[in-house]
Amino acid sequence: MPDLHMSAEVRELLGPEGLARAAEVSLTDGECVACRQRLTGTVNMVVRTNGSFTHVVYVHDRCGPSEVIAMGPDFAPAAPADGYAMTMTAAVLDHGGADLPVLVAETVGKAYVISDSPTGELTNVVASHLLSQGFHLVNRLRQAPPPVPEWVGVLLPGQGPDGSDGLLILDPDGGRFFTGSVELSQGWLQLAARYRWAVLYCGNVGLAELRHDDKAATKALRAAAQAGQLVGARIAVGTPPAAG
Repeated sequence: MPDLHMSAEVRELLGPEGLARAAEVSLTDGECVACRQRLTGTVNMVVRTNGSFTHVVYVHDRCGPSEVIAMGPDFAPAAPADGYAMTMTAAVLDHGGADLPVLVAETVGKAYVISDSPTGELTNVVASHLLSQGFHLVNRLRQAPPPVPEWVGVLLPGQGPDGSDGLLILDPDGGRFFTGSVELSQGWLQLAARYRWAVLYCGNVGLAELRHDDKAATKALRAAAQAGQLVGARIAVGTPPAAG
């Protein structure tokens, strides 16, 4: 498991709240922004800031030091459709007594923005973007969050890499929020066909470390919600019509 290192200047900039959030980050599937290889061994945190927001990324100790890098006034976070690497987990989860089809998106690079407040609140870049798109902050998994219009999940069972299931999620502008593989169980597909929607959650959950452990995954998702690190919405899902 990667060993995270933060320099004194990084710790000073992040502040107590930022440090607490950074300590909760899982780097299991993280990627070094310098060499684009999986994060292993000692990992250094790099903070890029222009005074209005801060972008937190990670590098191998052999690829660069833990440091604060001053950026220009045009520095801004990329939108998810610009190519954030993500993992996607599909699960059937109980919400107030009803089993619902759920998708959980997690950024591989663990990118965050930090507010200019004294507490230095750290927020997932993609989650922040989704909130601006009508997604809601989720505190409990008691019921499905409200739907967001024109977000669409295209289910491609058996059409992903190496015969895996494929998934394409499009935002209202046609941008690709996610494209890749996901394991879709028969139970999940049946519920998605019944409801014609799925709950899409995004946040720092750490499901990569909990594969095939449904109880632990549910506990981690609830913990992320209680910690204010989860956003969600219902999105329309379905399979494309047969060619004909």
